[in-house]
Amino acid sequence: MLGISPKPAGISPARAGVAPKAVPNIVPERPMPNTLAQFQDIVCDEVQIRRGMGLKAAFVEVARAFGLTERRVRAAWHHEIRTVTADEWEAVKRGRIETLRKRQEQLAHQIATLGLLDDRSARL
Repeated sequence: MLGISPKPAGISPARAGVAPKAVPNIVPERPMPNTLAQFQDIVCDEVQIRRGMGLKAAFVEVARAFGLTERRVRAAWHHEIRTVTADEWEAVKRGRIETLRKRQEQLAHQIATLGLLDDRSARL
């Protein structure tokens, strides 16, 4: 025989008066039901806006803008995301607000330019 016994060797933690490592009863954070959908919708909207440069390039641009990985953006595009961390959500929300503000400034500039053109054509 090899000297292998079916009985456990040594002293069990319960007998030694040492409790086994306590496993914290942490319930994983579950995102609010609409948070996951909003996250994917925001990412998809940004990809759609940049899709003219090609889907892969759009994934890269959105990933860079939101501080995500290209793979994460692709997963959001295909609605394959199961969870979103608070950091990811905040980064995407901040990125979306920033891109919307930039677009708003561009549109305001275009409107102002058109207003100037209308004033000039009315004078002529």
